[in-house]
Amino acid sequence: METSAAAEGLGRESARVAEFLRERITDGTYPRGHLLPTQRQLAAELKVSRDTVQRALRQLVEAGLIEARQGSGSRVVRVPSLGPLKAPGALPGVPSLEPLIRQAFEERKVSLDVFTLTSETLVSHLAVQEDRILRAREIRPEELRIRMLLPAEDAPLAYPRAKDPDDPRIWVRWRTMARRHTRKVRQVVDRLADAGVDARLEIQRVPMTPQFKLYILNDAHMLFGPYEVIDTVIPLEDEDETQVDSYDVLGAHSALTYHGMSEGDHAAAFFESMRGWFDSNWDILSEASSRKR
Repeated sequence: METSAAAEGLGRESARVAEFLRERITDGTYPRGHLLPTQRQLAAELKVSRDTVQRALRQLVEAGLIEARQGSGSRVVRVPSLGPLKAPGALPGVPSLEPLIRQAFEERKVSLDVFTLTSETLVSHLAVQEDRILRAREIRPEELRIRMLLPAEDAPLAYPRAKDPDDPRIWVRWRTMARRHTRKVRQVVDRLADAGVDARLEIQRVPMTPQFKLYILNDAHMLFGPYEVIDTVIPLEDEDETQVDSYDVLGAHSALTYHGMSEGDHAAAFFESMRGWFDSNWDILSEASSRKR
């Protein structure tokens, strides 16, 4: 029998998955009429159970965003507004990166400081803004500055990793994914630069496993979210579909909190503290800074 604590944890996790999928529908990753990935694919990508995915999909059905038919999968039928998902079991008021990054790119000068385990989430959002600039011609920022602070790749991290300390496969998998997403960010920035935007990307690495993700937008808005460690099974992309007992985190759908310079003393103080944290790691602890000394 499922305990109340277990049920609450499963409900929280499914709400985060639902919010993550809603965000992908909103930003055009899954457009109207598009079939979502299978439950198995979503469970593997988000590192959650099939039951969690099923609960999240039910929330999207109840919200009227998708329709699910036996044997046909789940299809997007409506694109939501930018507000948070309102469905049974969802976390009310959970802030999202999508509307903040959209707002940031509507300014003449855009700056993003990012600290994260990988840049996967950032890639999808930048692609949407690239489309607004180059295809739709909806916006035209003159300047874009992105600073990405990422973990060093020369040694295994606390997570994601296999439970077996002598098994490097999950770390190698993370490193491959991280490099792929970083390359995609650079490609977006290069295309914007080629189109006439003064766009620059700087990447520095620090010798630590990120305990949280941090986004600072236009030096005025901040999203902060701790990584929640989970005991899970991670599938490898091999012919045998090998599954490895591992430690990982709830990354793409981890809860975020908003902090702004104009949101009161407490929020402003936290904003200043985390901005100082980012700058000190960038200037002092990063590998590039270490080479300068």
